[in-house]
Amino acid sequence: MASSSSCPPFSFAAKYYHETSGGECVRQSSFFQGQAVLNQGVGYSVILGFGAFFAVFTSFLVWLEKRYVGSRHTSEWFNTAGRTVKTGLIASVIVSQWTWAATILQSSNVAWEYGISGPFWYASGATIQVLLFGIMAIEIKRKAPHAHTVCEIVKARWGTAAHVVFLTFCFMTNIIVTAMLLLGGSAVVNALTGVNIYAASFLIPLGVVVYTLAGGLKATFLASYIHSVIVHVVLVIFVYLVYTASSQLGSPSVVYRRLMEVASRSRVCQDPISHVGQACGPVSGNYKGSYITMLSSGGIVFGIINIVGNFGTVFVDNGYWVSAIAARPTSTHKGYLLGGLVWFAVPFSLATSLGIGALALDLPLTASEASHGLVPPATAIALMGKGGSVLLLTMLFMAVTSAGSSELIAVSSLCTYDIYRTYINPNANGKQILKVSRGIILFFGCFMGILAVVLNKAGVSLGWMYLAMGVLIGSAVIPIAFMLLWSKANSFGAILGTILGCVLGVTTWLTVAKIEYGRVNLDTTGRNAPMLAGNLVSILTGGAIHAVCSVLWPQNYDWDSTKKITMVEKDKTELPADEYEEAKLKKAKMWIVKWGVGFTLVIVVLWPALSLPAGVFSLKYFTFWAVIAIAWGTIGSAVIIALPLMESWSTISSVLAGMFTNDRLMERMEEINAKLQTIMLTIPDAERLYLLEKEKARKKDLVDHSDHIVPASV
Repeated sequence: MASSSSCPPFSFAAKYYHETSGGECVRQSSFFQGQAVLNQGVGYSVILGFGAFFAVFTSFLVWLEKRYVGSRHTSEWFNTAGRTVKTGLIASVIVSQWTWAATILQSSNVAWEYGISGPFWYASGATIQVLLFGIMAIEIKRKAPHAHTVCEIVKARWGTAAHVVFLTFCFMTNIIVTAMLLLGGSAVVNALTGVNIYAASFLIPLGVVVYTLAGGLKATFLASYIHSVIVHVVLVIFVYLVYTASSQLGSPSVVYRRLMEVASRSRVCQDPISHVGQACGPVSGNYKGSYITMLSSGGIVFGIINIVGNFGTVFVDNGYWVSAIAARPTSTHKGYLLGGLVWFAVPFSLATSLGIGALALDLPLTASEASHGLVPPATAIALMGKGGSVLLLTMLFMAVTSAGSSELIAVSSLCTYDIYRTYINPNANGKQILKVSRGIILFFGCFMGILAVVLNKAGVSLGWMYLAMGVLIGSAVIPIAFMLLWSKANSFGAILGTILGCVLGVTTWLTVAKIEYGRVNLDTTGRNAPMLAGNLVSILTGGAIHAVCSVLWPQNYDWDSTKKITMVEKDKTELPADEYEEAKLKKAKMWIVKWGVGFTLVIVVLWPALSLPAGVFSLKYFTFWAVIAIAWGTIGSAVIIALPLMESWSTISSVLAGMFTNDRLMERMEEINAKLQTIMLTIPDAERLYLLEKEKARKKDLVDHSDHIVPASV
């Protein structure tokens, strides 16, 4: 136990304390102390090296598929990946797309703030949206099978006014998500390597832009899989390091004992033995001040904010709709369910190790460092030295670039199909669509960097942006869900609910900040009470207004116009005709409703309800909790790495066979293939000409036959 006389208070944290000549015990004022752990060369090597590698490697994979599998690189293929993506790859893409900088960084921040309830509420509060979006994904296949974006469906159902409103909210979502990716990424790169924060903001998206330009959505999916593999390998390393392998921690019992010590009521927390903003002593708002309890008011409030905010960034982010559109109908629902369950492990397992590890090591982190996402790198450095910081930096780079590429495609498809094809050139052909798509990717890639620089200049942190997103976009969630789920939902209610919900949410947010804290600034608006009020008002008001308007003036829609959304080019895929059978799709919907809603209730209601009575966890209970985190992380990682390879083995085999077959033979085969295709294309015309000639010959025979008939006697 710590005492007022001992220095350091804990022998395991001795390096972070020193005794002055006057006998005063002084704690280190911050963990990083404004100094980079790695040199700038490492930072630039990771950013530019990995960026260049993935740009070249992913573009090469796309070329291999085109050459040896026969993919046609049309505008449809570029923006929808042929609508044939299987369960494993869709799940991998969802995990990768949903693993932001915030997933790795902010989840450990809330662990550092609230203890074990933080990682749980982060994970559960952001998993249920993906599980429930599986219902929307299967409804797209039923009601808008040829759509390219969510806003295309909005226009087909509700017209131009609603289209403009939801297009604005979708763009706002993409900008918020992009801002969070680059704010977290640039802050950690800067803290670990000293790379200029503004340079990092521009260089991180560079490689992503290159491979997305080359291969479109399929390149994004392939890169996402590779990124996902790396993220999960590093995740497993960190989880096992904290709970089994580290000499400083190494077991749940050591972590448990340390957590009890650092939160002890007898611990002295006055300056200079601890400084304002550092974790010290009992946790305010937690049962008995303990980190090892689910009874945390701050954790529960964060959980509610997290649930509301993340509904916005899934349902209003066109990236998730694009992924659903790209999936083959029989894979969509399973891909989203599997993706959600595997993703749960990323924040839960990672933050239960690195976030809790920071507390168990008594690291002198400050609230400012934590809000900028520096808890995981601090723990990684404390346990592994420079090797830990390189691993964390690599993991973060994978998360930022992977999610960033999906945002590029999301914005590109919105601009291409909802602005260019809808309002500028309705008769656009495939080549024009492809040209515009690539132009937008290049433009938004540059805009991403500028946006991050502006927000960094304004002093906006990752934590603030993460909590604020629900206030700004939450009002559009329920109207977008109603669009595909409720035939009575009308356009007037959708427009009014979305706009008014947002206005009322922002007003409530700022008003509560002013009343509670007397001023409105980044600090007060980022606190729990204003954020909670703003988030709830935004999502509930938007939904309530739309529901009331739709009950009063129902649309009674039959989804006929959404089914008539057309493709730019005929998409020649290998999908069997029965994939879009209504009976099959209805069965798939029932399946995802049962399992999606079931798992939602388990992780948001049942799990917390069973753990709340435990109060402060016993050692056995905490060990069980840690084992769940280790097992979920390990099994989830194994599944998400192996399943896409197993499902795509025939394609991989075709590519490998092609690569190791004589190139001249391949060229000859391609030539024969092209001739066969030409013959096949001319068969209908040849058959038509043959039938015409046959008909002419028959008529001529009839005429000749009638001429030769000897007339009867006159």
